[in-house]
Amino acid sequence: MRIAGLQKLTLLDFPGKTAATVFTPGCNFRCPFCHNAALVTGEAERDGAAADSSALSIDELFAFLGKRQGLLDGVCITGGEPLLQPG
Repeated sequence: MRIAGLQKLTLLDFPGKTAATVFTPGCNFRCPFCHNAALVTGEAERDGAAADSSALSIDELFAFLGKRQGLLDGVCITGGEPLLQPG
């Protein structure tokens, strides 16, 4: 699975709970209201943003979540389109 970014804490995406948000790159839709267009079109990767500063390996993600076990109530996975990712 490719991970384009991580928001370590959100109070909005899982109402009434604490959560982390994982962003995946790519999408097969082109919704005009998309709030993550750079992830959808690959602009974030071309600009180096996903590759350098916010991209994580799956091992790094699970290490982060392991450290937050008991502190976070949930994990939101969004995109792009997460279902396009293998695994």
